[in-house]
Amino acid sequence: MTAIAEPLFKNSVVSNNLDFIREDDPEESFCLQYLGTTTAEVPDKRSDVLFVDDVRMFRATFADDEIVQIFVHPDVGTSEQATVLVDPVIRAVARLPTQMRARLSHIVIHQGSDAAFSEDVGRFFVMYSENIKSRVSTRDISETVFHESVHATLDVPHASSAAWLTAQKADARFITEYAAGKPSQEDMAESALFAWAIIKHPGRLPPEIEAKTKALMPHRLAYFKTLFSDWDLPAAQQVASSC
Repeated sequence: MTAIAEPLFKNSVVSNNLDFIREDDPEESFCLQYLGTTTAEVPDKRSDVLFVDDVRMFRATFADDEIVQIFVHPDVGTSEQATVLVDPVIRAVARLPTQMRARLSHIVIHQGSDAAFSEDVGRFFVMYSENIKSRVSTRDISETVFHESVHATLDVPHASSAAWLTAQKADARFITEYAAGKPSQEDMAESALFAWAIIKHPGRLPPEIEAKTKALMPHRLAYFKTLFSDWDLPAAQQVASSC
């Protein structure tokens, strides 16, 4: 096999047209409830203010008994406007495996166009309204949620584990420029999306991309095969809209 030296893409989500996760993939059935307003901690990369009043609170209860809360900053607007943003995000969460969703604590949504970010110790991620709309329009919302969920649920303890670092060193190359630029922060999340598609959806990626991925990160793929070996895809196609 020809050695591949350079990363395949700038990043895993928006610099390619690959469908790692499809909109018609199975989604775990869920019930989404609006619970009213509350005072909540809603971290924002643009501000040092953590606690905000009148935050709109939602709860998604999934058929596999997992629960994810969503906190929407009041600047987003009415409960109806908040729901428009929550819906595509929580549908993307419904496409995650139970094992990942079980470790996800909550999601924060702000008004604005900034890129999403995650908090690994608190096991949550933060998204911004215009970025959500953009990722929906380009059909990248599921990949974005998967990427951030890897940060929130797998970075601790995997990204600093001896086994992962050994695999990373053995491969000595990176799947994306973003991963190469931030190997300790972004490599696991960037690599996981390619691994998930190859392991759980064989043949989904173009043959050339799959072959190059296997050449670039064989040891990381072996790591993910062990991690994902007993992980199941969501079980249902139908998503409940009410409880």
